[in-house]
Amino acid sequence: MTARTSSSVKGIPTGQTPLGSVKSKAASPSNNDEDAKKQNMDNPTPSVHPIDTLSRKLRQQAMELTHVYEELEKQNVKIDAYKQQIEDQKLQLEKLREKRRKSLDGSSKTSRSSRTTALEQQKRSTQMMIGTPSTGASLGQKREELDCILKEAEREKKKYQLAAKRIEKALVELQVFQNDRMEKLLPSEGELNQVEESCDFQAVLNEQRAYIRVLEEAVHLKATDFEITGHEELLVVLAELRHTIYEQEKDVQEKANVLASIQQQLEQEQQQHLETKNILASTQKQEEEIANRFHEQESAFHVRIHQVEQQLLEKDRHLNQLHSVSTDAQHTEEALQNRLTVATKTQNLTQAKLQDATRSIKSLQEQLHGITSKYKEAQQQVGSLREESSKKQSHLDEMNALQEELLGSVDKYVGKVKKSRDKVDRLEAELESCKEKEALTQKQLQEAARSSDERVSILKAEVDAAEQRTQQIQAQRTALEQEKNRLEDALAEVQQQLEGQEQERNEQQQEIAEKEQRYHQMEEAVAELEAALSTVLMMMLGKTPDPSEKQSMTEDEEDDTDKHAFLLDQSVLRELETCCQALNTLTTENGPKQSTTLCSSFTKILARVATIGERVVNEVNRALASWARERTNLVETCATLDATAKMCQNEMEKRHDEIQDYREQLAERASEVEAYAMQLDTLDEQLRSAQAECEAFYALEEHATRQEEALQAKQALIRDLSAENDRLSAVENAYSVQVATNARYSQRLEDQHEAIKEQKQCAKELEQALENAANFAEEQNECNQQLQSQLAEMEISQRKQADLAKTLEVQNAAFSSRFLRLIKQYTTFLRPVAATDRSLQDHLNLFDAEFQNGDIPRLLQLFPALLEEYISTCTSNPIDSRGGNKSSITSNSTKKKPHRVSPDKPQIEMATTKWQPPTPEPPSSKTPSLPIVLNAAVTRNHRYSIPAEKEEAQLAEQLELIRGAFQSYKGDVETER
Repeated sequence: MTARTSSSVKGIPTGQTPLGSVKSKAASPSNNDEDAKKQNMDNPTPSVHPIDTLSRKLRQQAMELTHVYEELEKQNVKIDAYKQQIEDQKLQLEKLREKRRKSLDGSSKTSRSSRTTALEQQKRSTQMMIGTPSTGASLGQKREELDCILKEAEREKKKYQLAAKRIEKALVELQVFQNDRMEKLLPSEGELNQVEESCDFQAVLNEQRAYIRVLEEAVHLKATDFEITGHEELLVVLAELRHTIYEQEKDVQEKANVLASIQQQLEQEQQQHLETKNILASTQKQEEEIANRFHEQESAFHVRIHQVEQQLLEKDRHLNQLHSVSTDAQHTEEALQNRLTVATKTQNLTQAKLQDATRSIKSLQEQLHGITSKYKEAQQQVGSLREESSKKQSHLDEMNALQEELLGSVDKYVGKVKKSRDKVDRLEAELESCKEKEALTQKQLQEAARSSDERVSILKAEVDAAEQRTQQIQAQRTALEQEKNRLEDALAEVQQQLEGQEQERNEQQQEIAEKEQRYHQMEEAVAELEAALSTVLMMMLGKTPDPSEKQSMTEDEEDDTDKHAFLLDQSVLRELETCCQALNTLTTENGPKQSTTLCSSFTKILARVATIGERVVNEVNRALASWARERTNLVETCATLDATAKMCQNEMEKRHDEIQDYREQLAERASEVEAYAMQLDTLDEQLRSAQAECEAFYALEEHATRQEEALQAKQALIRDLSAENDRLSAVENAYSVQVATNARYSQRLEDQHEAIKEQKQCAKELEQALENAANFAEEQNECNQQLQSQLAEMEISQRKQADLAKTLEVQNAAFSSRFLRLIKQYTTFLRPVAATDRSLQDHLNLFDAEFQNGDIPRLLQLFPALLEEYISTCTSNPIDSRGGNKSSITSNSTKKKPHRVSPDKPQIEMATTKWQPPTPEPPSSKTPSLPIVLNAAVTRNHRYSIPAEKEEAQLAEQLELIRGAFQSYKGDVETER
């Protein structure tokens, strides 16, 4: 870009015209085209006509290209939307696969057949994710390809950004070039006649318009070569710059008119200066009236001083009253403090007692709750064995309700205790705040009394001194007031006139400086435009590009071809089709049944996803076909553009020859610009001389005023009178300050009086609060006595419950030892049966592990499942287990009979189940509750023989025993929790 700008500055068209006329014609950018057309119709020239035709062709082709690029951008947006839809569908498929895996994992626990189906579906999903030979490459590879394409697109964006920066630099240089050229177009004054200047002016305007059109079309072409939009905004900026130049010229003309008007105003002000001398005589009469007003103000001041003294006396009385009120308030505060100390001591004692009582009550209630719950649950277990499962649940609900009621009563009592503590804390905080307020009020009263006494004494001394001074000054003031006022008014008027003239002169100087700054700015703008035009002309010369630029162009083309490689890849479309087919198979009857059982709308969702995928595939195919057509159309349009570009290059070469002819004219215009610079320097010197003359004029006016005889005689008297006037004004200010301070003190005293009233009200409120606190303390004492009686009763009940708890612990230990013995015997009984059954052997191994750990609750949870497995094995092979297991069952039953009822524990009556006819439905493999186990154990086939029925009856008795033990232990565990 630097080489182009340096070489293009040499050839630029010029014409000898004045700067103001050129800017006024080129200022309105919206009417440039219409004016140029009219002038071409009136004065047709052979040099402009071929450029107009080329510009029209270029504009048409640029419009076509813009339409094509807009359509391409729209299609790219559609393709990006399709990509997003594809990614969203892939995410939905992955979510569906994860849900399917979770459902398959959950179903694998119930049956082994579901495990095989889950494995098959997982294999299918992995094949879909990894890729089969029919689907092509994997999705991971496709994602990597997408990442590569995105990186390449970012590289292309960076290249386009660099090209845009280059074009912006070229346009800036064009602006600089145009500015330089407009400066050099300024002709020297008095060289040519008006007729020749008008002819040259029109010719230059025609050349400039044609030249600007060529430059704009060249910018359009370069922008299309770089494939960049936004260049039209830069051209609009150039038009705006022309319009600003036109407005600046108008401003210069307006400022010249303003200068002429200012000169007229100076002449008018000189006339006004003569008129002010006549006004001085009229002002002397006004001075006498001002003197009379001053006398009246003095009498008003004396009246105010007397009023202030009376107010001070009244405030002294008010202060004495406040002192008496403060002493009374102190006495009441001391009495209140004594009562508060007594109340706080009593409250502290009650709080300590309450805390101890609440702690002991909480511990006793917890122990009572645990013991009562254990005892009641033991009694409920005895009754629950006789009743059905529904009655057991109702008893448990009633116990939970009782527990919640007890907890609610405890919570209410705790809330009352917290409220009492909060009230005590609030009262203590209010007492502390009252003490602090009273201390502050005492300090403020003492300080106010001291300051008021001191200020009253000072004010009295100052009033006496002021009265003496006023009497001395009144005699001197009456004689000098008249002359002083006259002279002061005359001086003030003259000073105001002089200050107005000085301000007007400063404003004129500021306006001249602003005009100079604007002129310099205009020169800089013209220089920038000329530099920009030189760079664009060098671009239009059609030089051969550098090898680095060729490489960048080839890389851009390769990037363009690789940009859409993802869309041309058929493997992506095949993979989408296979995914849609797989979803269609899932929606048919061949798909897994678990999907429909888990989610009824699963098939509908899959059908929707499949239809969306098919639509996406069809739309992508249609977009690719339309893109191929548009690509062929673009190739044809690019070929036509290349032909037109070659024609433009030929025309530009012709223009280059003409530009070389204009270089000599540029050198001449440079000399003319230097002449204009000299003229500007001379104008600056003239301005400085005018300023010096103005200063001399003002000096003469001041000298004339000084030479007046009347003013020379009275200057000394005016100074003396001004000094005395200043003294009197200072005295007046002092009196006004004293009056203001007295008003402030009166307001402060009133505020203090109101504060004391508020403190009295606060003291009354505190007394009421103390009385309420005393009443509350009495109520708390009564509550404490009631709580102490309740504590005594609770301790008695606690002792009883402790005895019951000891008995329950003994029973629990005996139960655990018996249960462990029974488990040992039962495991030894089941060992030979488990040798033939794998599932029962697994249950026994797990049961042995928990037995070694000594976890009795876990053993109780596992024991019903082990019994169910054993019963299921017995029902499956009853003939084999009759003879072999009969002796073991009887031996176990005989061993267990002595342990059925213990002397320590009350006798428990076991309710045996009756024989029921067989049901047609088969028994379930796994059930969590014990009543179903009993039904399963009792409801057996009536075809068994008599010894088999005896064995089953023995087993039912054993199960009843285990069931009762299990439920009792379970209740104990829940109460302990």
